[in-house]
Amino acid sequence: LVHLTNPAATLGGAIYICIEAGLLLSAAYLVTRRLWICMGFHMAWNYVQSAVFSGVVSGAVADPGLLKATIDGPEWLTGGSFGMEQSIFALVYCTSAGVILLMIAIRRGHLMPPMWKHSG
Repeated sequence: LVHLTNPAATLGGAIYICIEAGLLLSAAYLVTRRLWICMGFHMAWNYVQSAVFSGVVSGAVADPGLLKATIDGPEWLTGGSFGMEQSIFALVYCTSAGVILLMIAIRRGHLMPPMWKHSG
């Protein structure tokens, strides 16, 4: 919800980010049990959008990056002025990756029962 304070923020963008990052990053943590992977994913996502493609990151416009991508199209597809996080592409990609990582965590037995179900 911190992203609601960003330029061009919308409730829709915040909801998209909660779903995308919430599922993807929590599943990445469950697979590795390392917080660093979540921090690395988040940093890489922002870096690639801004420093590589000169894109808008959560509504914040960065200095020109390595490449200059021209994003044109409907807001639901491009994310509009908030950036790629508010696009259907990011929602589908991040959710799919999160589900795949969650399945890996389940197969590895990395899910723990809630505290009230622990024995002893």
